[in-house]
Amino acid sequence: MKRSRVILLGSMTAGLVALGAIGTVQYVDAKAPAKVEAKAPAKTVAAAKPGTYAATFYVAAMGGHFAVADVTIDPTAANPIHLNKLTKIDIGDAETHPTHDARIDVNNPDHMFWSTYHVDKAINKTHVGVSDLKTGEVLKDVEVETPTQASITNHMYCASGQTADYYMPISMANKGYISIFKKSDFLQKADVKPVQTVFLEGTDADIHKPYVFYHGINSPDMKKFYMSINEADKDQGTPIGKMHMVMLDMNDLVKGKVTVLKKGVAPGAAGKTYSFRQYFSPDGKLIANSGGDRMYLVDANTLEVLDNQMMLPLEENHDGIFTPDSKYVIATSRTKTLVGGNYEKISRTASECATEKTPAKELGEDDYFMDGQLKLYDVAAKKFIGTPTSVCLACHNEEGVAQHAVLCGIDANWKK
Repeated sequence: MKRSRVILLGSMTAGLVALGAIGTVQYVDAKAPAKVEAKAPAKTVAAAKPGTYAATFYVAAMGGHFAVADVTIDPTAANPIHLNKLTKIDIGDAETHPTHDARIDVNNPDHMFWSTYHVDKAINKTHVGVSDLKTGEVLKDVEVETPTQASITNHMYCASGQTADYYMPISMANKGYISIFKKSDFLQKADVKPVQTVFLEGTDADIHKPYVFYHGINSPDMKKFYMSINEADKDQGTPIGKMHMVMLDMNDLVKGKVTVLKKGVAPGAAGKTYSFRQYFSPDGKLIANSGGDRMYLVDANTLEVLDNQMMLPLEENHDGIFTPDSKYVIATSRTKTLVGGNYEKISRTASECATEKTPAKELGEDDYFMDGQLKLYDVAAKKFIGTPTSVCLACHNEEGVAQHAVLCGIDANWKK
């Protein structure tokens, strides 16, 4: 079977009420307007009933776009995440704007900040920008220099956090760092640069061990910033199964100072457990931390692991966002979808994904397509429930795109 090995969504790396308002002021110097591709399935679902949730998810894409998934979530259903509509928003292409990072502005739900996962080779810089979610237009695209301290730059921005005033993408380079941008600069300046670039080496947050990848997220009140760091056998090497967790003071961080509030360590499996993106629960009590071969549920106050939920053999967890009531987590999974299994069955109108029968032999390059899927986790029961839903191959298959589709980060606008 012949097909392209180009990766469109995510990457194959291991193995998603504040004061002030941006309002309607337009950003300047956009590179080019993005296109919104809209194609809805024939069947849609009515407004969410009591006990269910409705949202639009924005899923970061290595092809230079975001999958836009309109869903209804019914935890009692066999397939709890129902895909109503699947479109996309472009920010560039796979060469210039591969992205892992979706971060909807806390001041304005129609604006989403983003950052890119690779250095754009044509300009030797990464991109940071903001898009209008209503129109799909790129409002601002900033070209960002790589700090000289970051000598290993195969992987760049992935996770991010924010406050009312700042957007804070985190680099997975080595040395890793946090870039702190003033949001108002995107409105007012043609030449936008970070106001702070923060490294952890030499601070109380330094783990004093080789590591691979920094990730992090702000707390709901935006007073704290949680960081995860994978200890490794060498710089940017293989994780040894030890995830370091560090809680920082946000007020100090945006000023370039690292103040540690709490530390913790989560155990994992060497070579298989990678900490990726994460979210706090809206009530601020929990953190859903992706872990590659598992998903961690962490007590946000003590940084103790409350659950260590394993993924299935063909799945890899890269993000997890809570429902508004903190009762469920929508976890992203990079799932190997077997050519002889679910692959050809998946479409926009048939996005439910049955559990694949794991083959006894090692999979070859023609045995599967990578898909991006969403799974529902029940916080009280501490387990995944129901079948997952495709938000990647559901589009690729209908469009005849015979390429891997791999999701990463996720953000959401919830419907009331």
